[in-house]
Amino acid sequence: MANVRHTNEARGGAAVAVGARAAAFALFVGAAAGVSGCVPDEHVVRGFALEHVSLHVADDVVSVRFYRDVLGMREIPSASPQRRWLAFGRGGELHIAGGRTAPVQGDDEVHFALACEDLEPIMKRLAEHQVAWYGSDDRPGGVSRTRTDGVRQIYLRDPDGYWIEVNDSLRRR
Repeated sequence: MANVRHTNEARGGAAVAVGARAAAFALFVGAAAGVSGCVPDEHVVRGFALEHVSLHVADDVVSVRFYRDVLGMREIPSASPQRRWLAFGRGGELHIAGGRTAPVQGDDEVHFALACEDLEPIMKRLAEHQVAWYGSDDRPGGVSRTRTDGVRQIYLRDPDGYWIEVNDSLRRR
């Protein structure tokens, strides 16, 4: 069977902006074979790369502190005085917009994922900052191994309740 890729539309979703489902872009760009609701590679637009994720948060100071101190992101200059920007990984950015008044809605199906080479240092850092993480079975301190490619995953929430997946898909195989 040809390689296929998930699309948000195939999962019944649509493009989302800052708000309760801001992280719902939940990039379904990983290759998958034989998964219902996927489209063939020839229908995937080439040349896209994720540049940034934007989250609407209650307190931008608290959020920047979390993403900087707990997840190791680096604050960078923002083009807007109402936003704070953080850099991570291979050119990715997280844009933070403060002033949210409603609680974040959704479960861990609405999330964004960060990839690393090794989960152990991440879990150690989370423990040092007393941030809980879960496996896909909702077990505190759990590590999921549900992907068919052997990638391990953990899930955590930021101070506003946005779900974040951290996986070890960058590890050398």
